[in-house]
Amino acid sequence: MGGEFEDGGLFCYASRPMTTLTIPLDPATEAALDEIAAATARPKADIAAEALADYFRHAALPPLTISDEDLRASIEEQRREIASGTAVLYPHDEVMAGARAMLNKALEAKS
Repeated sequence: MGGEFEDGGLFCYASRPMTTLTIPLDPATEAALDEIAAATARPKADIAAEALADYFRHAALPPLTISDEDLRASIEEQRREIASGTAVLYPHDEVMAGARAMLNKALEAKS
């Protein structure tokens, strides 16, 4: 929906309800957002909303394909390994880096 101003300029407005979100940005992210907004002559809010929508479109993960029974058995086996001292444990940062790499690879394959 939209219309025309008296001087001939056009305007449009959203016909669906919108929600406002306030989030903290680190200085580097804010600078990048400012730069993109200036380069594209678009409001920062529009760019941020588009980036979030794009993130959520691509972040949808496929459902787990393991049965409840197999998941329980795996957890129990892992508990036994931890209790016996035979489990190989990894630092959190290493696990997260591996998970991010796997997610990025899956997202690239999806695109």
